[in-house]
Amino acid sequence: MADITMEPKQSEAVDLVLEQPEEETFIKDIENSAGGEITTDNPDNSQRENNTSHNKNDNTVPEDNGVSNNETISHTFQRVQRTSSARTKNTLSCKSAKFSRMLLSHGGADTESQNELMKNILITQFDNYNLEYDSDDDTEDNVFSVTDSDRVEYPDEDDADYDTDLEMDIDKWLDDEKRHIGSDLTGEKRYIASCEVAGVVPASYFVRHIQENDVCMRFHGLGPQGVRAMCVPLKMNSKIEKLDLEGNDIEEDGCVCLSDMLRENIYITKLVLSNNRIGNDGVITLCDILKRNDAVTTLDISGNELSDASAVQISEMLQKNATIKHLLLSHNQFEEKAAECFNEALSVNEALESLDLSWNRFRTRGAVCIAEGVQENYGLRCLNLCMNGFGLDGACCMGKALKVNRTLQELDMCFNRIPDKGIEEIAIGLQTNDVLKSLKIGSNQFGGDSALFLLKSIDKNDSSALNYLELLNVEVTEEFMDLKKMLEAERQLKILHGGLVCDDTYNIPTSWRLDDAVESWMSKNPMSILKKYIMESGYRLIDFFKDFDKDGNMYITKDELTKGLETANINITGTQIQELVQQLDKDKNGKIDFAELIEGDKEYREMQRKILKQKIEEHK
Repeated sequence: MADITMEPKQSEAVDLVLEQPEEETFIKDIENSAGGEITTDNPDNSQRENNTSHNKNDNTVPEDNGVSNNETISHTFQRVQRTSSARTKNTLSCKSAKFSRMLLSHGGADTESQNELMKNILITQFDNYNLEYDSDDDTEDNVFSVTDSDRVEYPDEDDADYDTDLEMDIDKWLDDEKRHIGSDLTGEKRYIASCEVAGVVPASYFVRHIQENDVCMRFHGLGPQGVRAMCVPLKMNSKIEKLDLEGNDIEEDGCVCLSDMLRENIYITKLVLSNNRIGNDGVITLCDILKRNDAVTTLDISGNELSDASAVQISEMLQKNATIKHLLLSHNQFEEKAAECFNEALSVNEALESLDLSWNRFRTRGAVCIAEGVQENYGLRCLNLCMNGFGLDGACCMGKALKVNRTLQELDMCFNRIPDKGIEEIAIGLQTNDVLKSLKIGSNQFGGDSALFLLKSIDKNDSSALNYLELLNVEVTEEFMDLKKMLEAERQLKILHGGLVCDDTYNIPTSWRLDDAVESWMSKNPMSILKKYIMESGYRLIDFFKDFDKDGNMYITKDELTKGLETANINITGTQIQELVQQLDKDKNGKIDFAELIEGDKEYREMQRKILKQKIEEHK
């Protein structure tokens, strides 16, 4: 039997009255309704009051056994009970506080009156309890005992009217949220919750396809925050294997989030991040993760404004990663230093099967480095080098690589300013190559004769595996067409070209031709010799300038020009070199900068047009 001790002290009562003023108002209503002393409609209580009435002093409230008063008191106590239930959950400590306030309101009552008053109130509030009251001693410490087995939980019917945030069980609520998220097997709830945190609108496409193998979200406008939200469910996702996020402007922050996601996700094998403005820093973070990732086999980071600053990390990643088989790096800003890094990677990596380096800025020296890397590589099968300014030197090195390489099956070298001599070097390499199946070399600076020489080289190689040759924008001769028909019939070789050369193209009217004196002067002009070399090499003026500027100080001295022309085996005399320097050196400081080279080229072309126009007018 549990004992509850009541100590109705004045100090405690005063504090409790201040804390709960509403209950004091209810107590006063009870006293007014009862006419003084508090009683209940319980017959046993009335009997107890009659037996003890002769012991009460003058301060005792007169007894009133009226039915109406008892009913009023009962209803009033029910109001108190409901209010106390909502605020204090019927705890005995709060009941004791109520008793103390009531006793205080009857100040001056003797001990026996106080005990009797407390009995009546307790019986009224706990009428279903077995209450034992020990009144043997007349001290202030009287004990009321309520058995645990007799306790009855009363439903709090009006609790809903008094619910507040202070009554919320925060721990239970958090546990429910964790269970709610933990039961999210698809990741949809995680994604929506992370979108709310990031402040972005959830992508309905991602929610619908989150359990599919291939998720293609090109140009969805996700941005860095949208990708950050996606990475939360992707860490635990085991369904998605191909993720295409092309054109979403995820920038560096989005790439960092994806890199962090790849630490835990071991199911994504194809990752497309092209045209996202990732930048060098974002790719450096990604490469650092891919050094230890053995799941991703295809990576596309084309069109992300990458330069030589990130080429070192890409090269190191390729040297350590043995799972990436397809790498796309096109439409970036890689130059000569990046080509040197890729040379090292190609010399070591044997797992890479396809590499796209098109639309970069390697040019002559960089092209030589790439070609040398291909020469040492033994795993690459597909290589795209379109639009890189290979020129003559790059084409010659690639011809040497084709003699040695025994794995490369597809090669694209379109739009590389390759002249006739460069095509001849590639053709020589094809005479011994028995692996290459597809060659795209159109839109370069060579004519029908070089195209015929290329086709004859393929014909000489009986073990050639070539089945596709693309020579778009290259006009061919009648002899080429005859050989083409024969090879297509015998070897099933498909050849595309720019059409048959028209004979009238070369039949310039005699009246339009320059006389022998003018042609002789043009051929001896040192600028004409230089322009012919640039055209045959497939150079632009900027490429020529960089090749001759050995020390990189953006000036070409007379000594550098002389050594460069001798190295290129250009037939030019010392007098002509001196004359060329005088023509180009406008400020007479003994050096030629790029602006002076451009100005000299402009003057030469204007002179050509002027002479041709004059000769045409003379023969009209």
